[in-house]
Amino acid sequence: MGRQGTGALTTGEVLRIELSYLLRQGLIKKGYEIPGILTWTNGSKISFASTYSIDEKYLRLVYTITSNSGEAENFDYKIKLTTIPSNLGRGEILYFVCPFTGRRARILYKCYGSKIWKSREAYNHRIYYASQQCSKYYYHNTRYWNIDKQLQSLSKSKKSHYKGKETRLNKKLSLLRTKQNYHDYLRWQIVPKAFLKGSNFLLLESLREGISI
Repeated sequence: MGRQGTGALTTGEVLRIELSYLLRQGLIKKGYEIPGILTWTNGSKISFASTYSIDEKYLRLVYTITSNSGEAENFDYKIKLTTIPSNLGRGEILYFVCPFTGRRARILYKCYGSKIWKSREAYNHRIYYASQQCSKYYYHNTRYWNIDKQLQSLSKSKKSHYKGKETRLNKKLSLLRTKQNYHDYLRWQIVPKAFLKGSNFLLLESLREGISI
């Protein structure tokens, strides 16, 4: 595996292991022991083996880190897994147990020179979300479009009520629309000054009103 830099990093820039990805790809499955390899676009890769049984739940990681001087250091350890009951009353939710803090986490990171994988809260240097490094305008603009993607995905289900009662999904959609309207309002209150000069003012007004020009 390659080494990471020590500048301010965002969650999208660092090496990460997402539990949702492992479950979605069938790399962790109840009642099975599954070996495999995880790779990243920067060329990093590690071997793993997942175990999910009544008696044992863990993700075993095996990898090598090579220093700038060419010295190789081998790692082979287990990340414990734990579960909590789903708040929907169906099944359970799986979590990593951070080997550094002991806290539950759905994502583990390796960055800032760390040799082991651990949760975001375990790092002394902050791992920023991309939106935290945006200007106010781009923050609200990014949030607006992220929520828009969520709405498009969730809106595929047409049931808004069940047995005369509003579904949880419909309540979530209503909340997301409220948040989207909030960020839509603020992104147009904090507009880059370039938009307010000359012909860009007309472009701004057309965007606000949804008019094509």
